[in-house]
Amino acid sequence: MPFFSIIIPTYNRADLIEKTINSVLQQDFEDFEIIVVDDGSTDDTKSRVSAITDSRLRYIYQENGERGKARNTGTKAATGKYVFFLDSDDELYPQHLLTAFNALTNLNQPEFFHVRYEEIFETGKKQVPSLNERTILAQIQKQNVFACQIFLKRSIANDFPFSENRALKIGEDWEVILKIAARFPLHFTNEVHAAIHQHEARTMQMASKEVILTSRDLLVENLRADKFIEAKTVKNVWCELTTLTSLSAALSNEKKIAWHYWWKGVKKCPNHIFKRRTLAIFKKIILNGAA
Repeated sequence: MPFFSIIIPTYNRADLIEKTINSVLQQDFEDFEIIVVDDGSTDDTKSRVSAITDSRLRYIYQENGERGKARNTGTKAATGKYVFFLDSDDELYPQHLLTAFNALTNLNQPEFFHVRYEEIFETGKKQVPSLNERTILAQIQKQNVFACQIFLKRSIANDFPFSENRALKIGEDWEVILKIAARFPLHFTNEVHAAIHQHEARTMQMASKEVILTSRDLLVENLRADKFIEAKTVKNVWCELTTLTSLSAALSNEKKIAWHYWWKGVKKCPNHIFKRRTLAIFKKIILNGAA
């Protein structure tokens, strides 16, 4: 039984997935398996994965069911003590798994662990803000600071599966993390050993206001049904996705709609006035108005 099961859901990313898989195969820590779950790709993903000859690599094909179902499929097939979810356009740096293994061992194998990542843009790299043990619960209640780059005990991952509702396109990983945070300690390191590639094809960057609002309502409904989730957490999630809807509308030059959802968000959560997103919304509305 390997220590880690690296679960990689993918859909039509044949041109990117080889780099992602190789970033795992090049780890300093070698006790792992890789499970690629192909969520109904129509490109040559299968042949690209099959061309990589390593006994630790498994390929599973399923009919398209979105990321939540693909991650759950990978978890069910996993045999490792811990599962780790890696998107098929991201990468791990060589010491990622070794860092996690050492920390998990020192912590007596907790339920949850996160290794900090950085973002890679066309213009260069940018590290995400560091995390603070004293404020991490407040941070995660306001936004998903882990971005599904999480290690979970396999038993915990099976107990808290991702939503398979196809309409929940944003926040399915946030929901799982919030449910776990309500029950278990959130352990992490601020060492950076992974990267998320930001590009136009990422779901969050393509999301319309309709997709965001539908995801908001579904996510809020799911969280309200969990007795361990506090009301303030649900409110923060609602506000976060409401102001994100405003930003989406502003980017589409729908100024009235942008104002409407921004006001709804800050009316319920006044602290959103001071977020950088508010400045981005205002700048976009003003620039569009001047164009």
